[in-house]
Amino acid sequence: MGASTMAEITERKQVRADKKNPRVAGKVCEFMPYSGREAFKRLRTNVLLALGEDKAKGCRVLGVTSAQPSEGKSTVTINLAFSLAELGKSVLLLDGDMRRPTVHTTMGCQLSPGLSEVLSGSENLNKSLIRYKSSVGETSFDLIPGGQIPENPSELLNSERFQKLLEVVSSAYDYVIVDLPPVNAVVDAVNAAKGTDGMIVVIRENHCPRYVLSDCMEQLRYAKVNVLGFVMNGCVAGSGKRYQYGRQYYAEQYRNG
Repeated sequence: MGASTMAEITERKQVRADKKNPRVAGKVCEFMPYSGREAFKRLRTNVLLALGEDKAKGCRVLGVTSAQPSEGKSTVTINLAFSLAELGKSVLLLDGDMRRPTVHTTMGCQLSPGLSEVLSGSENLNKSLIRYKSSVGETSFDLIPGGQIPENPSELLNSERFQKLLEVVSSAYDYVIVDLPPVNAVVDAVNAAKGTDGMIVVIRENHCPRYVLSDCMEQLRYAKVNVLGFVMNGCVAGSGKRYQYGRQYYAEQYRNG
């Protein structure tokens, strides 16, 4: 299972929370400096190249995960959705991390009704959809927050109802992007992966030990998940270490996997 670094996101200064506009604190693309926006455009380009140009396949479903918590996968998911929407594509973001949902906090919307209610059958899809509209342009996309934390998130993501949901939304969108829990923490991401066209693994620089990442990749390989590549997050500008850690190591480990 060969996989390379698709983008490197440099560390950004923390932004003081703004109650009137939580998206600013959440670092949505439209509020980022030029370097941040360009990094996600690079990720967008590499995702499109990895998926190919087969229009016959219609909607593409992408999963975004990490090996362990606090790698920044939810922020990457949100900004990938925004970047694809900038191309005029119709995009739906699903917060599939129902154990620790955070997308609603970043986007400044309600938690519920959300994915957990849709999958449990207590709420319909249309009432859970939220439209995000850029405050500085015409970019927009839809999202479904995580919902109230369910007792059985793993079973919900492994259910026929989840697969049916992906089929339904795939008929209405160009891209569906699912924020998923860390692979090593719970089995949710592996369960959900069978409904995706590819998976992106987010790694925070100097945070994820190599053996932890190796365990993650072994689980994804065993489940025959199509790993599109890695996103190196929180990189220190000008640091040479990330090239060795984020490119050379992964290439050596997974080129012939």
